[in-house]
Amino acid sequence: MATTLNSQHTVRPAFATRSSIQKVCIGMGVAFILVGFLGILMPGFMNMHLSLSHNLIHLASGAFAIGFGYSDNSRAAYHFAIAFGVVYGLLGIAGFVIGQPGYPGVGHMAADQNLLRVIPNVLEFGTMDHSVHILLSAAFLFSAYAWKHTYLEADRSLVDVQRRAERTVTSTETFDSASTPSDLKDSILGQSDISVIHDRDRRDNFEERL
Repeated sequence: MATTLNSQHTVRPAFATRSSIQKVCIGMGVAFILVGFLGILMPGFMNMHLSLSHNLIHLASGAFAIGFGYSDNSRAAYHFAIAFGVVYGLLGIAGFVIGQPGYPGVGHMAADQNLLRVIPNVLEFGTMDHSVHILLSAAFLFSAYAWKHTYLEADRSLVDVQRRAERTVTSTETFDSASTPSDLKDSILGQSDISVIHDRDRRDNFEERL
């Protein structure tokens, strides 16, 4: 019974063993997939321009994010977060800078003041899309920065521990090499000689007084 309980306590969900940047990728991936399915059912969800191609991109992005989140290499998740953060950030900024007023050619969506036609009548982004893209970019980039800072601090701590361990080993080896059996024997014999000389001096002083 005890063995069964111990085995149950040692088994942890895969998500709990991921690094912070991997957990962010997994969470973002789930959100992408949910928005992708909602966009198929409601193309105007949250005033976004969720065309079929836009929703497919969300589903693919979610799958990639979850894949990198559950990978065994947290550095790969870090690079994924950087890449997606940069891409979504540039896309959001481009929408506000070069977007123009107009009616989207996809579905029956309302007019927008910052319509960005990446592929006319196929992939078009509006103001809400640009805002969401910038928020996603900020989340990815901030998470990557925070993970990188923590990773570097942990790496420095590990290097410090290794250096201290090397210094300890070196000092131990020095002590061991200096304290050979012959050295210890000579030290013991030297102490004995000092004791003999001290006793002889005390005896001579006593005889002189007599």
